[in-house]
Order: sequence, then structure tokens, then C-alpha cells
Amino acid sequence: MIRVKSLMQQANPVPETAPEEPARPSERRRMRRRGLVLSGSVAALAVAVAAVVTLVTVFGSPGGGSGGRPAEPPAADEPYYVTTGDLERHADVVVRARVVATRETDEDGFAETIATVSVVATGKGKPPGRTIHASYPSPGAALPSGPELTVRHEYVLLLARMDDGKYVLVNTTQGYYGIEAGHAKAGPDNDVALSDGVLKALGLTPLRLTR
Repeated sequence: MIRVKSLMQQANPVPETAPEEPARPSERRRMRRRGLVLSGSVAALAVAVAAVVTLVTVFGSPGGGSGGRPAEPPAADEPYYVTTGDLERHADVVVRARVVATRETDEDGFAETIATVSVVATGKGKPPGRTIHASYPSPGAALPSGPELTVRHEYVLLLARMDDGKYVLVNTTQGYYGIEAGHAKAGPDNDVALSDGVLKALGLTPLRLTR
């Protein structure tokens, strides 16, 4: 038997291959962890790609407006007060004032008008003086567009005081009322009347809202 085995080894010099040893449990765990790490990386990449696609879809890419034009900026939101109480409560000062002069500026990063007004009467609050500088977005130059206040005309102005001491209209639609024949006349998109008490203090007739 020994001689036969020796002759067989000489005829077939390639040693017999040992059967592949199955992976040990610890190695299998390492393989599973590598698979999990790879799956997590792929998932993170998929989420990042989806986020980019969503941003491009919602906001548009640079120059992504229709016809190759740059996408327009979103319209600015502003509050609208549905009751007289809410409207007057959000104004720090309510005055009847005459517009003395207006000037345009973009010092705050957008086109705005600063109206110099002379206070005729006060309906609420304490004005900083007989003259106030009231700011609002310039007509047609910003979203939302501001009102067109005319020099030498009188208006009721509802003003909010900013932290830097600046006075602005409470909003572009309800921050001003024209004055005609002793009545306060609201703007085209304002359905809220001023209170009788404020109107009386301003020397105006407290009648139903007129247009």
C-alpha cells in the first residue's frame, strides 16, 4: 500500500487541495457590517440627490426662468388684519398727517420711499415729534408694492416703530387711508374701517367705510 501511494504521488505531483474552510462567525459578522456600511452610503447618496432635485424643482436653477430668463424672486408676505381691533392694535402710532416730501432710497437693500410728514392730529400713541419720517416699499419697485402718497395731501397713517427707531406702515394696504370730505377712505384692497374713537380723535367723521 505504501508503494502504491508513492507511485500515485509521482504520477500526480499536484498536492490535493484541502476543502475550503467555512467563514467563521466573526468573519461573517464583519462581512455583514461592511455590507451595511455600503448600503448606508448608497442610501445617503440617494437622499442627497433627491434633495438637490427637490431644490432645483422648487426654486429653479440659476437662470432657470421660462425662456432662459432668470427665475423671479418670491413675493414677500405681509400681515393683513381682518378686524379694526387687530389693525389698530398693531400700530404704535396712528396720525393724521400731511405729506411734505418724499425720497427714494435702497439703503436697506430694497427700493423704498421715505415720506416726511407733518402731524396734524393723533389718534393713538405718541408721535416722536411734529414731523415723522415714514418708510414703505416704493410703488412698483418691490413686492408687495407700496402706496403712492402725494405731496401736500393728507392721510391717516398707521405706523409701527422698529427697533432702530424707524417708523414704517403696518402694511402696504392698511397702513394708510386717504382723506376726502372729512372721511377716511381705505385703499382698494382694504375692507377694514377705523374705529369711531380714532376717527374722532383725528377730527374725521366716524361714518361707515367709504371708498
